[in-house]
Amino acid sequence: MYLLRTSPSSLFGRKVALAAATGLADQLTIEPADVNNPHDSLLQQNPLGKIPTLITPEGQTLFDSRVIIECLDAKAGGGVLIPKGDARWEVLRQQALVDGLMNAALLVVYEDRYRPEDERSPGWVARQQDKMARARLCRKSLCAYPVAETLHVG
Repeated sequence: MYLLRTSPSSLFGRKVALAAATGLADQLTIEPADVNNPHDSLLQQNPLGKIPTLITPEGQTLFDSRVIIECLDAKAGGGVLIPKGDARWEVLRQQALVDGLMNAALLVVYEDRYRPEDERSPGWVARQQDKMARARLCRKSLCAYPVAETLHVG
């Protein structure tokens, strides 16, 4: 059985849970993780203390949503979430684009949530917002792989 340590509020954790549902849902247990709790076993399972974290039936710990999805795709027979052949690169490009958009959004949230108000950088926040705007435009106009045709990680 695979164990996915994540949180309902984690964008990357939700991405992995959705990916797992395409072929391995019956082999996956989802266990909540609290990255702010110094006593959560996640810190022993993943040295970075980040979610999502996947623990394989063999006890191997994988982290980073892209690595986890590669593993799940391979276990589901390959080519399920990440196409084979030339389409693979377009889908991986889309995944990187959306991951970058999510990272920029999270950085803006964290800037507001965790940085003291007098230390916040409006210019830095604006740069993150610019990244998000460019990523959304690219997603709409430049990403050629037809989303409706096949479910994939991008």
